[in-house]
Amino acid sequence: MKKSLRKLIIAFGTLTIIIVIVFSPFLYYVFNLNFYTSLYEKNDVYKSIDRQDAIKLTEDLFNFFKYRQEFQPFILKNNLPYFTNDETSHLNDVRIIFNKIFLTYYICLGLSVVFIIILFERNIRSYLKNISLLLILPSAILIFLLIILYFFSQNFISLFDKFHLVFFPQGNFAFPEDSTMITLLPLNFFYDFFIRLVTSSAIISIVFIIVGVTLHTISKKIYKDGNPGGNIGRI
Repeated sequence: MKKSLRKLIIAFGTLTIIIVIVFSPFLYYVFNLNFYTSLYEKNDVYKSIDRQDAIKLTEDLFNFFKYRQEFQPFILKNNLPYFTNDETSHLNDVRIIFNKIFLTYYICLGLSVVFIIILFERNIRSYLKNISLLLILPSAILIFLLIILYFFSQNFISLFDKFHLVFFPQGNFAFPEDSTMITLLPLNFFYDFFIRLVTSSAIISIVFIIVGVTLHTISKKIYKDGNPGGNIGRI
């Protein structure tokens, strides 16, 4: 494989793998009911919303985001109303963004696999070096970005507002403090969710770096063991 083509593939692969690492924890947790209930416990949501009502609302959210079922209002305890039309409108915008995230994730995941296959060479040493670079480079870049993002999150309210201004320019994301939306999903819920995503992405990155370094070490050992070409099938 030409050196210029290899560099181009690694460059694009770096981008797709960064996206895969970032969105993998999101896809795992976004529809994880146990994770939601643990955050409800932590943030005292059940003091304002009946536990069963909170679970039912969360399941309704999941079904809505997955396009399985539109919202089916029911009577909540504690005199809380079901989601209003304004809340439903905002949640529909969230659903659209979720679909874009899912589509982007699976496209990048598929491309990452394709890039790994394209990088295959009969020279096993070169192949291992390419794969190690494809694992280490995006992971190192992402860890650096996550550290910066973590420091920005120390003022989470500002970060949260900027996020909404970028992704919801129509401005339909502000609700009263006593609304069902804010009561079920308070700001601290999103902060804890955000920290979990950042932490999980960092852990995945570290694992990728360890694997990458291991593959690079193996490629060097192949060279030192007297097989500098490292061709498959050669003894």
